[in-house]
Amino acid sequence: MSTRTLVIGGGLSGLLAARRHLRAGHRVVLLEATGSVGGAIAQASLPGAGGLSVNIGAEAYSIGAGAVDALVTELGLEEQVVAPREGLGSRVVSSAGVHRAPGGSLLGIPGRPLAADARAVLGTAGALRASLERFLPARVGTRPGATVAEVVGRRLGRKVLERLVAPVVGGVHSADPATLEFAAASPALSRGLAEHGSLLVAVRRIRGRSAGSAQSAGTRVHALSPTMALLPQTLQAQFLAAGGILRTGVEVVAVDRDGAPGRDRAGWTVRTSRQEELTADRLVLACPPDTARELLQEAVPEIAQAIPQAPSAALRLVALVLDAPALDAFPSGTGALVAPGTAGIRGKALTHGSAKWEHVQQALREALPTARSPHLLRLSYGRPGEQLPARDEIVDLALADASRILGVPLSPAQLLASEVIDWDRAMRQPQPGHRAALDTLTELLAEQPSLELLGSWRAGTGIDAIVRAEQSLAEDTALSEGTPS
Repeated sequence: MSTRTLVIGGGLSGLLAARRHLRAGHRVVLLEATGSVGGAIAQASLPGAGGLSVNIGAEAYSIGAGAVDALVTELGLEEQVVAPREGLGSRVVSSAGVHRAPGGSLLGIPGRPLAADARAVLGTAGALRASLERFLPARVGTRPGATVAEVVGRRLGRKVLERLVAPVVGGVHSADPATLEFAAASPALSRGLAEHGSLLVAVRRIRGRSAGSAQSAGTRVHALSPTMALLPQTLQAQFLAAGGILRTGVEVVAVDRDGAPGRDRAGWTVRTSRQEELTADRLVLACPPDTARELLQEAVPEIAQAIPQAPSAALRLVALVLDAPALDAFPSGTGALVAPGTAGIRGKALTHGSAKWEHVQQALREALPTARSPHLLRLSYGRPGEQLPARDEIVDLALADASRILGVPLSPAQLLASEVIDWDRAMRQPQPGHRAALDTLTELLAEQPSLELLGSWRAGTGIDAIVRAEQSLAEDTALSEGTPS
């Protein structure tokens, strides 16, 4: 009899896990509490823009490791891969003004702080202070569990932290540098600092040749056309075609461990919101850490207690479709990240979708043939500790913020369509001690091979991190079960 595997959670981690177990010859059932799969990779249709579909979650993926490009090729989606428009770069907005984001940066840390683009943001004094970092002892700012603010502030100075790193941490990680663990925010930088004794050297080694280029972080990505939702849609279709079972709208309310405690050969019983019980030999929880902790509290309390706290950040996104000829010049390149406390701007990030992606601009022109210069902007709101703008006020606020960031006056009269999207559990904020807690959890899970815990809270932020984590698991499965990877 084949192994029965139950996967709880239909985000990217759950879809990839379901695919892996199905390919290993298991009978796989995937349960998703909402009405669709994909999690934070999602799209929405804009009725006021001719039904145009736009990303309302993740809009791209990092290409540094090549993991996601390899996956989409394997899925047969290579012809749908698109790259950002060349030569635009992105911007960073702070008390110093609006500047092009320094090239060769990682987590906002410039590999060469004395380069002209970094000096423009930091000023001469700030750039000189940062350049001295390589002479500091490696131990400075690197206690176990140190936050981003501790490491960057002590090693590179206040201006690098406030003007370059804080915008990235807030805009990309939806976190506060003062509470986000450095090792969790960038494991590669943490390892690089330990190896080389310098953040600047680590950035240059990790970034390679691009560390001295003008290429900004926002351009080292790819996307799928028409939207990133094509990725989970394809995974779902191939999973079903291969014999997997998907059930949406099914919430898991309890998990029980069958058999004697400590015997991993025993199975699992899951109870759902539909008053049913499902049994499995293997259980995969691809859900938020607080949900996993609650579900496992009775069945395997030692593992439940080892799951680290990683509070979620509530986000409110606003998509704006505008007829604005002044935006044809792409005044902020592909978009901008905003430093906390920047006067007159509440938003933390802006993406100029029609500037960044040629396929988006073409789709806008086809959906809105009568518009002179249709453009898509997306702004995000919600830093830790901040109250989200009211839904009935946020479109006007987004127009005002976009005007200041782009340096172009935008009015409600130019607005063709808008959409407000809330994400309340998508972004996790690893606290100090997160990496150490994950190490302990990994050791405990090694004693329970029929249980997997997956998600961005373990893998890291972004599609690339999740896919790379899945690749490691697939290699382990191939070795242990003798299946092709």
